[in-house]
Amino acid sequence: MPSVSPIVRAALVSATAAGAVLSLSGCGALISALGGGNAFELAVGDCFVGDEMFGTGSEVSDVPLVDCAESHDAEIYYLYDMEGDTYPGQDAAWAEAEETCQGQVFTDFVGVAYADSEIFVGSLTPTQETWDGLNDREVVCYVFTEEMITGSLEGANR
Repeated sequence: MPSVSPIVRAALVSATAAGAVLSLSGCGALISALGGGNAFELAVGDCFVGDEMFGTGSEVSDVPLVDCAESHDAEIYYLYDMEGDTYPGQDAAWAEAEETCQGQVFTDFVGVAYADSEIFVGSLTPTQETWDGLNDREVVCYVFTEEMITGSLEGANR
């Protein structure tokens, strides 16, 4: 696959982020059947089909987990809990997730820095409601590609 120019990459990430902002405003919006679990049971190494998750609504109602040996375009590669007792606000949560998910954890997983990669990053963050009502602090970092793949993106070096 040819390298994606920084301008094209920014446009793709912006378009994806714009759709994901409404859809992925919090893990709480994802509570649904995921085989035997829900969004609070997602794990590093879980793979899914992003198009099926993003859909057309304002909330994500399902994370279509698949075996990574099957065709997919996204993979969870890092989970962490936000710190603090007070919800920082959605913009601050998104900014923290972006900085963390595009940082060293991405480089360690993919094998190249985010700025040099053809692979994109998304995240699921807590909302005010899930922070207060469910004590949700977890940020889910996932990588995704423009094409369907099989296997893990770990060590993809692209």
